[in-house]
Formats: sequence, structure tokens, C-alpha cells
Amino acid sequence: MRCVLRVSGLGVNASLSKISLAPYRLEDGVAHFDVSDADFSDFKVQVKDAIAFLQSHMADVKLLMSEPDASGVLDFAIERRDVSVQFDSFPAALVREAGNLGLALE
Repeated sequence: MRCVLRVSGLGVNASLSKISLAPYRLEDGVAHFDVSDADFSDFKVQVKDAIAFLQSHMADVKLLMSEPDASGVLDFAIERRDVSVQFDSFPAALVREAGNLGLALE
């Protein structure tokens, strides 16, 4: 598993020709982009990769998110651990980068 960015909206398909990022999947107006290929057991690396991705592709993500009705989410896949309570928190740096671009975290 990996962290992915999903962006949906009316103008997403048209915006793709204006950016340098290429989605690995495009279906029903939702573009899916690889953010991290770290294993789902390595949440910390997924977070580090996500911050680097947002910083290096800020202009492209801004353009995608500026479309009418655009909605975006960074989706982190994490493994289920054998513990009574499982939680992982997002560091402020990631929350700040994602928030500035209008992205949700999942």
C-alpha cells in the first residue's frame, strides 16, 4: 500500500493537461496520484514522502484544487496492529502543507 492523493471535481480532467503530474488512475472525474510507495507498515516514511510531494508539486496541486467544486484528500494506508488502541497522528508540518492547499487527510 501507499499514500495517494485523490482529487475530484468538474474541471479535473481539463486541468491535467496543464500540470506536470500524471495520475496513475483516472476514473469518474477522480485523479489518483502516487505520493509515497512506502509500505503500509511505514507510516512515518509515508508522511515524510507526502510533505516532500506537496512541497515539490505545490503549483500543480494548487491548480487542480482551484477548479470549481475541487475536492482533494491525502489517503494514508496503514497496517492494522495487534494493540488494544491504535492511533497515528499527523505532524503539524503535514497538516500545514495540506491545509494550505485545501486538502483533507485520511
